Amino acid sequence: MSRGKIIAGVVGLLVVGGIVAGVVVSAQNAVPLVTAAKVETETLGVLVTASGKIEAADKADVFPPTAGILDSVSVKDGQQVKAGDTLASMETAALELQVSQARAGLKAAQAQLDGVNRGVPAAVDKSAAAAGVSAAQTGYDAASGAYSAYYSAYLIAGSPASMETTLTQLLIGKEQAYAGLLNAKSGQTKLTTMSKITAAKAAASAGVDQARRALALAEDTLDKAILTAPMDGLVIFNALGAPGMDGSTPKAEHGSAVGPQSAVFTVVQMGALNFNAQVDEADIDRIKTDLTATVRLDAFPSDSFAAKVVTIRSTAMQTTTGGIAFPVLISVNAPGKNLLLGMSGSVDIEVSAVSSAVTVPIEALFDENGKKYVFVISSGKVTKTEVTTGALTDVRAQVLTGVTAGQEIAVGNLSTLKDGMAVRTK
Repeated sequence: MSRGKIIAGVVGLLVVGGIVAGVVVSAQNAVPLVTAAKVETETLGVLVTASGKIEAADKADVFPPTAGILDSVSVKDGQQVKAGDTLASMETAALELQVSQARAGLKAAQAQLDGVNRGVPAAVDKSAAAAGVSAAQTGYDAASGAYSAYYSAYLIAGSPASMETTLTQLLIGKEQAYAGLLNAKSGQTKLTTMSKITAAKAAASAGVDQARRALALAEDTLDKAILTAPMDGLVIFNALGAPGMDGSTPKAEHGSAVGPQSAVFTVVQMGALNFNAQVDEADIDRIKTDLTATVRLDAFPSDSFAAKVVTIRSTAMQTTTGGIAFPVLISVNAPGKNLLLGMSGSVDIEVSAVSSAVTVPIEALFDENGKKYVFVISSGKVTKTEVTTGALTDVRAQVLTGVTAGQEIAVGNLSTLKDGMAVRTK
């Protein structure tokens, strides 16, 4: 055979081989490539996930005893303090006036009781009652004068908001003094008409008790006008109102208006920290104390911290998205990490665990007509297989029937697969 014929024959074989190889490759490329996963047996932990922030486990709020104005602030935000240290002092002029009024009221009540104890009203009784009325009148005149003088100063100053709290306190003091005056006058009138000494004594004695309680309350309020640290720790200045136009939040300083409804300061101890998680109302019934949890903080994205549920608060709160959640306090164990108050993150709380559970990746499941299926891979083909599921997590699903551990199943792009279709796996 000539050399040319041999070469031509070889070339022909190569061409045929190339065509056959191309057909084979084309056929292989037509078979879809799917990701395969194994059906596994494991202990499946069912989790509730919630977001939240780090806060101090041991803390105490410091409230003013009444509405008023801060006269001075003795500490700085974040300063270390000892129990009993002075944090701030309130203006006391109005509080001192209330103490004086309460003392006058007690004196009048005691005078009235003394008169009753001596029997049916006589000249001495009327004299004592008159003295009570006189004392009450003096107290009212002092309160009225203080209010009028401050009100004039308030008008001259252009009615500033910073003076309104003290003005309101003085008005209340004036009204209380007037009520005491009316009470003293009423007692004076009763002395001339009472015929039952026992009832008169009971009424007068009750008046003395009430006056004593009023004096004790006024003195206690005056004493608490000096705000002190309830324990050792760092003092945190709380917001005293909404942020201003410049974005700054008003905090305690000279002249700040405060009230008993809001804590001016919080003293915290940094030794123990909690993660305050906002658990959705749909999940809160599954949360119990002592459940184990895992906390992840945005400040340490590669770390997770062992934790435990310690407190479930019963008062709901509204989330930033408008939902309802309940605060759950979780103790955090983070040795060697500088955790700071306010650090945000999330927590996974294990609410139950299913041992020896047959599980598949959650993305291996698909629904049809209210039933769940997976694609089982065997001998290069997929078989559509109905399954029933049990416990679910964000990434795994327990399968009760339909598949067994060790089988291969398709994961992802399930909408492109059909029962009996040939597939390649990766």
